[in-house]
Formats: sequence, C-alpha cells, structure tokens
Amino acid sequence: MLVLLLLIQFSLFYILFRDSQETKLVPSAPESTIEETRIIHTEPTNPEPLSVKDEEMRQLLDDYFSPLPKTRPDPPRQKQLYPVKGIYLGQGRNLDAAIELASWSEVNAFVIDVKESWGLTYQSQVPLAQEIKACQGDLDLPRLIERCHAEGINVIARIVCFKDDILPLKKPEMCITDINGQLLHYPLEGGQAFANPYDTRVWDYLIDVAKEVVAMGVDEIQFDYVRFPTGSPNSKEKPVYHEIEEKIGKDLAINRFLEYARIEIQENLGIPVTADLFSIVMTSEVDGMLIGQNWNTIGLTGINSICPMIYPSHYANSSLGSQGNGVGSYIGRAFFDKPDLEPYAVVQNAMYDGEKASRQKGYAMLRPWLQAFSADWLSPGYYMIYGAQEIRLQIQALYDLGYGEWILWNADYKYPNEAFIQADLAAEEEKKQAVESLVRQSEYEAEAEEKAQEESRRFPIATPKKTK
Repeated sequence: MLVLLLLIQFSLFYILFRDSQETKLVPSAPESTIEETRIIHTEPTNPEPLSVKDEEMRQLLDDYFSPLPKTRPDPPRQKQLYPVKGIYLGQGRNLDAAIELASWSEVNAFVIDVKESWGLTYQSQVPLAQEIKACQGDLDLPRLIERCHAEGINVIARIVCFKDDILPLKKPEMCITDINGQLLHYPLEGGQAFANPYDTRVWDYLIDVAKEVVAMGVDEIQFDYVRFPTGSPNSKEKPVYHEIEEKIGKDLAINRFLEYARIEIQENLGIPVTADLFSIVMTSEVDGMLIGQNWNTIGLTGINSICPMIYPSHYANSSLGSQGNGVGSYIGRAFFDKPDLEPYAVVQNAMYDGEKASRQKGYAMLRPWLQAFSADWLSPGYYMIYGAQEIRLQIQALYDLGYGEWILWNADYKYPNEAFIQADLAAEEEKKQAVESLVRQSEYEAEAEEKAQEESRRFPIATPKKTK
C-alpha cells in the first residue's frame, strides 16, 4: 500500500512539473494581437444569409436566387492578411519600384487588376470569358504572384463586377435591359450598360474568374463596382427587374452575391473576400440604397473586409464647378466647403459616420481606400496637390481612430517614399493603434449603454395592470 501511495504521489508531481514546463514554453501573445482579436471576426460555417434575419425574406431569397451553395465538409483555414497596408498597381505597373518600397516600408500588399470593365487582364480559361472574348490583356499573373511572394508581399486580385463593357455586347440577356429586352445605358456611368446584379449567371462568371486566379496563388479577392449603376437610364424606361425589386431590394441582391462569394471563395477555398464601396454610403443611407450598398448590412454578409473609398476630392464642395453643389458636404460631425483641402478631418469624420454600423457584432473589418492623387479637375482653390504629407495625414487619421489597414489609389501607380515609415516603426505604431482601438470600442459601448438607458427613462415600458 505504501509503495502504491508513493507511486501516485510521484505521478501527480510529474504531471504538475510537466504542465508548468509547457506553460513556460508557450510565448505570450504580442501586444499587436490585441487589435487582431478585436477586428478579425470568426468565419461563419453555415451556408445562410447572415445579413437577413427575417425567415420569410430568407425563403424569398432562396426561391428567387436558389439556396446558397453548400460548404465543404473539410473547409481550409481562412488566410488572414491583417494588417494590410497596400498600394494599387493596376496590371503590375512600376512593379520594381513598388517592390523596392515594400522592402523597407510598412507596405505589404499590392492590388492587381485581373478584371477591369473593359475585360480580363490575363489570358483566362474560364469558358464564358473565352466565348465572349473578354481576355484583353497579357498580364503574366502567375509570374507576378511568384515574384511578389518571394519578397513577402501579398497579392490582392481586384475584380470589377457589374460594370462590364463586353457582356452587354455579347450577352445582353445577362445585363440590365427594359421589359422589351433593350439595353439600358446610364449617363452618369459614361453612357455604359451594366451587367444585371439580379442575374446569378453573372455571379457565376465573376466567381469562376475569382476561383481561377485563386488557383494561380492570389491571396485575396477584392470585388469592385459591386453595385447597381448610378442615376437613371437615358431612355427613362424601367429596368427589367423593377417588379422583383419591390420584393427584393437592390441591397439584398448585392448582399446575396457577396454571401454566395463568401461561401464559394472564402469558406471553401480559404481565401479572404473583400468589397469596395462608395464612401458616401457611410453618410447617406438613401444614396446607398439606390445603388444597392446598404452600409448597415453589407458588412454582415460574412466577408472579411469592407473597403470604403474615402477620397476627400470625391465629396461635394461648395463650388459650382466639378464635384460642386454650391454648398459643400456634411461629413460626420463637421461641415466642409472644400473637402479636398482637409484630408485628415475628412477621413476621420467619414469613419465616424460609418462607426455605428461597423461596430455591430460580426461586421467585416474596415480597410479604407485613401487618396494618393491630385484632383486637378476640381475648380481652382478647391483642390491641392497630394504629396507625401497629405497621404500620411490620411493614414494617421485612421491610426488615431484605432484602425490599422488602408490601401492607396493612384492611377499612375506612383507613390512618394516620404509618405511611408519603416516596417519596424510601423509595428510600434500598430501597438499604439491596437490600444486606441480598444479604448474607442469601450467608449462606444459605454455611449450605447448610456443612450439605451436614456431611451428607457424617456419611454418606459408600461407594466400591465393585474386583472382579477
């Protein structure tokens, strides 16, 4: 008996000693993961329309679009690129200079066009792309990806969705027409026709392109022009979908497409899906609903990130010239008569406008597009040259709010070195940003709780009277 007791004590001692040693060997999480824990949501596992809670609407969506595709029984772990600090390079232009920039700076991702409105930038094997002769470019995408990966740079594939020059010519039945089958052209879109976002054949085409470039090695799929056209068609005729729109709004169609893409690409292939949005939808719900970008729900579709295009030059100014309305713009908590002259304040106030929705549980991460170009088409006095300082002010505006991701847009693919900081300094900035993010989240939750209590005081719930 004594020997048995000694053996038990020895076994317990060994187990405790082993556990203590294993605990010592596990490194503590770096401070920078504080932000990642807050922002990166848990990927959904069930194929359901996450942004729609009403069961009747879910059934209507299933009946019209067909049920969402099934997830793989053994889905791969989703790749996480956070924090993305990217620059737009079109078809890989100025690649040497961009790689040199990324070698020492915080830049760690390139956005590359794989499908523009005028066609595909590479030679695709997607059957529909070949049938309609959409392959207009000669980009050697696998070679570009290989070169970027060798330098530790992520490649984000940009796919222009429903703005398409070729589909209307080759497949008008997949585009927005009137009830007589005549293509509708939109003056505010350069007189172009649009692919029909209600047509799942268009969805399949876009997702087939995405799957093809994923197989080539891209790290993320970014959908642009994921919307309906702006304004009315020049013929003033109603679009063919006007009857179903009364039951299934434009925003529900766009959300459904993103949820479909989420399952096919993000869940089944493990590659993040993101979507570009007009920044005005953060400020104006009316404008958002007209093009199908509902800021309150589009981030609840389960996709990884939302990329609002916060370009100060694109907000209305007080001139009577280009981008002018004679008044200016209310953005967030401030009024701007010359938005392009105030890059820091415009970015901060735009993010403030979108904060209430984006703080919802399960909402996608926010990774804004920022302005790295000069809007010299605006009236004199209403724009300025955007150099390193103006770019950095926008980035800092995000950091000061606790957001850690951004992408820069410049159609000439040129970015001044002075706009960026070294990678090691950026890591320190991320730690500060993570703490600030937690502080803002705490403040937001406290403010929401205070408002809820105030509402309950103003409108108390009546206690039902007891009856005999």
